Parts: sequence; C-alpha cells; structure tokens
Amino acid sequence: MFLSIIKKNIERFQLFQEGDRVLLGISGGLDSVTLLEVLFLLKKEYKLKLFVSHYDHKIRKDSYKDALFVYKLCKERKIPFFYTASCVPMYAKKEGLSLEMAGRELRYNLWYNLAKKYDFQKIALAHHLDDLAEEIFMRIVKGTGKRGLAGIPVKREDLIVRPLLFVTKEEIKRFALERGLTWREDITNQDLRFFRNKIRYTLIPFLEKNFNKNLKESIKKTALLIAEEEELIEDLAKKKFEEIKIYLEGDLGLRFHEFKQIHSALRRRIYFIAFKEVGIPLFRIRYAHLESLENLISKKGKGPVYLPGNFIVYRGPGYIIFTKKFFALPYFEIIINKEGEYALPTKQILRVSKFSLSKNFTKPIDSIVLSGEKLTFPFVIRKRKPGDKIYQPFIGHKKLKKFLWEKAVPAYLRENIIIIEHNNQIIGVWNLYIHPDYKINKDTKEVILLQIEGKE
Repeated sequence: MFLSIIKKNIERFQLFQEGDRVLLGISGGLDSVTLLEVLFLLKKEYKLKLFVSHYDHKIRKDSYKDALFVYKLCKERKIPFFYTASCVPMYAKKEGLSLEMAGRELRYNLWYNLAKKYDFQKIALAHHLDDLAEEIFMRIVKGTGKRGLAGIPVKREDLIVRPLLFVTKEEIKRFALERGLTWREDITNQDLRFFRNKIRYTLIPFLEKNFNKNLKESIKKTALLIAEEEELIEDLAKKKFEEIKIYLEGDLGLRFHEFKQIHSALRRRIYFIAFKEVGIPLFRIRYAHLESLENLISKKGKGPVYLPGNFIVYRGPGYIIFTKKFFALPYFEIIINKEGEYALPTKQILRVSKFSLSKNFTKPIDSIVLSGEKLTFPFVIRKRKPGDKIYQPFIGHKKLKKFLWEKAVPAYLRENIIIIEHNNQIIGVWNLYIHPDYKINKDTKEVILLQIEGKE
C-alpha cells in the first residue's frame, strides 16, 4: 500500500525519467532511511542509478557514527557513497545564521555542486507531509506570500524531487518497521530551541487536538492547489526574465523600463529567478530585501540594495545590475613594462598583448583596445585619485569626478575604476573613456589589448 502511494506520486508529478542518475540526501534518520529503501525497491522498475550523499554537520561529537551507519547501508546495497563534513556551528557564527539555516545552505550547495560535477539528473530528499505542514506554519508565523503557503515543492527545477512528500511521518514509520529497517535518532530533533521543533511539538499538536484532527490532510489539499497555480506563475516569470535579462561585463542586468512595467507580483518572482542565476542564497532572502528592491524600481530609494552573500543591486542607466559587493581598494599603481600578465589587487589578472590589427578582430569582453603606434611601454595602470582629469575634444580638460557623474556611474563603483596613464596623462578609463589620440582608426596597424580575466 505504502509503495503504491509513492509510485502514484512519482507518476503524477513525473519525478523520475527512465535511466535517471539520482543522488539521495541521506542523514541516517527514519525518513531518509525509508527513502533509501523505497528507491532501492523501485530502482529496477524505473531503471534508476542510485548514489548517496551524507552531510556531517559536526554539531554532535558522535555525528561520525551517523556517517558510518549510512556508509554500511550503502555498502550492503552496493550504492556509491559521498561523505562530506564541515563545522556548521562555525559557519553559522561566521555568517550570522541559525544552525538550521546554515546547515540547510551548506547541504543544498553541496548537492547542486555534486549534481553538476557527476551529472545527476535528480536529487531526492526525504521531506514528508509533516515537514510540509511545519514549513507552512513557520512561514505564516514569520510572514509569507502565496508562494510560501505552497510550502515545500514536490519538485523544483526538475532537479530536486521529494517522493515521500504526501505521506505522513506515521505512515513512514509503519513501513520502516514492516521492512525491519533501523535508523539513527538525532537528539537535536527534540530540542525546542529550534524554531521548527517548536512548531512540530507545540503548535501543530495543539491545532490538531483543538481545531482539526485531519489538519495535515487539509494542508496537503491546499498546498497542492496553490502549487499548481505557482507552477503557472513561475513559467510566466521565467519567460519574462529571459526577455529582459542582459549581461554587462559578466554581471546580470534587467532592462529597467521593461522590468518596471511588469506587475509587482510577477516582478517578485523574477527577483528570485535572478537571485538563483547569480548565486544569491535564496534561504536568506527576507521580505525587507524585496521591499528595498521595489523601492529601487519605483525610485523611492537610490540604492544600492545589499543582499545576502555579499551581493548588491544598483540602478544604472537603463538597467538594474546584480553584482558582488564592491569594497574600496587602497591606492595602487602598476607599471606595465612589456607584454604579459599582471596581478591586480582585485585578485584578477590583467593580460597585456600587442599585435597587428586584422579585419576580423573582435574586442573581447572586459577589455580595452588602444593604438599600438601611440601607446608605448612603459605605461601605468592605477586607481583613480583626487584631481584626476581627462581630455575631451572641443571641451578641454574635465574633472574625472564630473565625467563619472555624467556617465551615471554609482558613487560606490567609482572608487575601484581602473585608470590607464601614459606620459603623466590619463589615456583611458576602463570601459568608459579612451583619449582621442589613442583610439584605433582606419589607419591603425598595431594595437595594444588590455584584458581583465578571473572576474570574481
């Protein structure tokens, strides 16, 4: 009976395709051990290739015993086993996160990386109906939109799948006992200092006792209805995102005018697609972040908007840009004596090369091309400094500060702009300006190409 329910859900939501390579997140607890048993029993029917990942959070001194337990389960079933360990408490302290949030972030990052490296088509997790109920109430208490009321999706991005999502903890335990399975108990699951455990052991039992004994079943029906609507909205958001996105020097941008015209409900979905695209940890996004972004769009706020993971969003001319947070570098000067590679303080590499200009030459991304006849070695690469001026035809010399303001370069990005100087004169401002005497033209035979590689 239990297996038939799981199979029905697998087929209803198309969780697996024949021949899928599936990575299972197995902690050694009741739920994940049951997931391992279920997919092991069904692997021939769906022609699945199973692999197991165990993440040791190093919260308990004896956590290594969980790893050994899972390793033995895999060895008995001849399933390849990945073991990863890191000190989650240390990471939580460093990043200012709760233990639960820190562990979740590290686990998912690991699984996504393993899927990419080893070509796994699916990552199977052991969330069940009780988890779904807990997640929904946690989000209601903290504040959520309609998306949050859908709780935990049964399938995400066609990669994360949850075959047990619509069966209860009680049903899982009954199946495990019938199969004679053993599992590890994690005492932290009883610790009421964790918000989730308070919901699990205090709020939900109270609601079931006093309001609705079939609470979880009601939540399942509601979550399924909302999830269907969410899938439609998500598809619309993805299509619109593809229409308005652009990459500028390796950073993701959204065309401002078009983005502003989109309904705010759809716009919020596009934010999340953008977050995922650039690698912003979604678990850390809060309502305040979305509100700040909306203020940036409506021009109630100038920005930048600071986001988790050292990212910022700022408004440029005609677009908003998602990029890594900029930190002002100390003043530096690098003398370029010859062709070759030079290390920049940004931990990037400046590659300098001189060659004959051909008709099929295409300027690379994040580079500047100058006349090789006019520019000679040595020249200087440096950070801007007070009093810098550039030359513009018919105008004369203009302060660099005013030039950057006219170009609508945000103030916090001006500090690290790279200057090219030759014979004590600014001849280039990275991606913004080239002195007229140093520009290439129809008579140019040789060029010097400056290219930055390894953008963080």
